[in-house]
Amino acid sequence: MTSENLNQTIEKSLHTLEEICENTRAIRRVVNRILDHLHEQEAAEEFDEDYDIDEIDWDKLDERDDMFS
Repeated sequence: MTSENLNQTIEKSLHTLEEICENTRAIRRVVNRILDHLHEQEAAEEFDEDYDIDEIDWDKLDERDDMFS
């Protein structure tokens, strides 16, 4: 394997690793938003028995979305 081929392989590996890290961060953000929603739902159920479990305020979830920041 020549030095040039080795460099190309390393660059490709680094690019793939960066992409994996970026996707992992995006997944973690989504999971955190879901957990926040579930926590808020649990807290609301303690105080408000009329709370609709299936009602999700998507605007509220999106306002903390930093996926494209």
